[in-house]
Amino acid sequence: MNNIFFKELEEKKILIAAHRGTYGGNVIENTYLSSIVALASGADIIEIDAVKSTDGVLYAFHDGEEERRFGISTNLRNLSSKEIESMEYLNIIGEKSGEYIWKLYDLFKALKGKGLINLDRAWDYLDEVFEIIKELQMENQIIIKTHPTEEAFNYFKNNETKLMYMPIARKKDDILKFIHSEINMVAAEVLFTKKDDEIIEEEFLKSLAEKNIKIWVNAITLGGYEKHNLSAFQDDNDSLLNDGAGWSWLIDKKIDIIQTDWPYLLKMYINKK
Repeated sequence: MNNIFFKELEEKKILIAAHRGTYGGNVIENTYLSSIVALASGADIIEIDAVKSTDGVLYAFHDGEEERRFGISTNLRNLSSKEIESMEYLNIIGEKSGEYIWKLYDLFKALKGKGLINLDRAWDYLDEVFEIIKELQMENQIIIKTHPTEEAFNYFKNNETKLMYMPIARKKDDILKFIHSEINMVAAEVLFTKKDDEIIEEEFLKSLAEKNIKIWVNAITLGGYEKHNLSAFQDDNDSLLNDGAGWSWLIDKKIDIIQTDWPYLLKMYINKK
């Protein structure tokens, strides 16, 4: 079930992940429109978030951002599917957009065969997510991401369906403990605040490459503050301001997957470099 992922990497060397798709104006993140815009902009992977209603329906949404997206303070986790589906997204200028939230099942179905998908924030709903993926027969298209917990280790080890998996790692052991014959770990999302962090050192990355474990790094940023430092500030802002400097550093590190909010510009930079 890993064939598409590794085939894409073999052909392109570096894969571009679009953070919640590509959005702005009246295009809303975590929707079908933001996903196809991302693919048209050169993305290879679409990052999608998940949240579940009180009556058990999964939606594509990053909970905690309800104020910005809907003008409400209530977390979607505390709303019913009827309440969620009645809410209209606000666009970039805070006006109603005509867009409504997508059920995760419907969004997956619409994107079947259209690029790879990384599912984030679904660690509390793995049983339901696995059932959707199996029903839609999208095992070779979707990579599941979780924090490196003991619960996640046991879940992916013991589940008969060996979906592609990626832990979120801040230290070496976050990755090493998932190297197991019963876990289909294809990549690791590496978070680091300094260029010399041990998790990004050359020998460690080389050892993972020898095991065919690919490295995902986040160039996405929401500002120059430490809480937004996911890659030692080798990020989109640095790259947009300084002729691709941040992206260049990541590429020179032989990073396999770069997540960005600017897939078209990153694609052009990779092609030029």
